[in-house]
Amino acid sequence: MFSKLVRIGKDATLRFTPSNKPVIGLPCVYDIGWGDKKKSQWIDVTIWGKQAESLAPFLLKGKQIVINADDLEIEQYEHNGKSGSKLKCRAINIDLVSDGSKEESKPEQQQVAQQKPAGHAALADNNSFDDDIPF
Repeated sequence: MFSKLVRIGKDATLRFTPSNKPVIGLPCVYDIGWGDKKKSQWIDVTIWGKQAESLAPFLLKGKQIVINADDLEIEQYEHNGKSGSKLKCRAINIDLVSDGSKEESKPEQQQVAQQKPAGHAALADNNSFDDDIPF
């Protein structure tokens, strides 16, 4: 099993196989090394089935995701006269990661977060805890 935090390199495009199975081919990238030695490692992630259908609208270029993948392989390629290699894998699970932008949080989510549930004010107010607890 391979798990990695990656950035999406291109918006997801949901396609269907001839047998009508949903699939996404998603180019992703992560950095290896530090400073002057830092380089990018590309990985082609394939997402199948209901997971592909439900995640497609959220898999946009630049977003960060955590992939848990199987069937990892190395593919050699040549591009503009230079040879290289990239990883390929089949996603088992994808976790969406917030990029910290304000546009990601929807107004209804902000409103719910600001409301304190009735009867739970003591949990929301840090000043209501007893200072005499011995630990």
